[in-house]
Amino acid sequence: MPVIETSLGRLAEPDGDRVEFMVRTDMPVYQARLPKMGWQPGGEPWLFTRRLDDAPGVEEIFGRFTRHIEAMIRQSARLEPTDWETGLAELADRAEGSGLRWWLYGSGALAARGLVIKPGDLDVHVSDAALAGQLMADLLVEPVTRMRGWVADAGGRAYAGILVEWLAGAHATGTEPPHEQEEATAGHLELIPWRGRQIPVPSLKVQLAAAERRGLGDRAALIRQAMHF
Repeated sequence: MPVIETSLGRLAEPDGDRVEFMVRTDMPVYQARLPKMGWQPGGEPWLFTRRLDDAPGVEEIFGRFTRHIEAMIRQSARLEPTDWETGLAELADRAEGSGLRWWLYGSGALAARGLVIKPGDLDVHVSDAALAGQLMADLLVEPVTRMRGWVADAGGRAYAGILVEWLAGAHATGTEPPHEQEEATAGHLELIPWRGRQIPVPSLKVQLAAAERRGLGDRAALIRQAMHF
């Protein structure tokens, strides 16, 4: 079989039609990475599935997904470099003047600050997942989806040299400082200059706490160095 095969399935569910983006791969490194990217084993050897909301143009979105899925996996696994600067520029330029409230978090926010880190994707909090999908419509690799049993109410994904993943309605954790993706972080944002743009990112204090909670020792050490302690 090819390294990766994809297929599109459709499901009728009580609360709305859904689609399945299915991936088959015999590459152990890809099989190990896909669950970390939100994929579920499909009950057959080498099969992984992700259930998403149906949407107009889903076939075109799926075609784009098929073209980019291997790059997305390899970049997520740090097997090849991302073009994160292009992805961030696309997001920032399209969001400007749109009314979308957003901030960049995770490794992308640290890279935008100039820290020596290689993002595998760009994680973004948005005020409106559907609006973000409209702004990134020609780059979508998944339809904007109402999530079930996830950390947020809705999300979407696009590809622009790197996987750009956004969420809206992130569930409150009750931690202090708050998790970098949740709404309470809106009170802990900084604007940083980046290539002639102003990029909203969480404070380093918030990002340090997130790295420590996730057990990301190398990232936490990098943040402490940037904070000079």
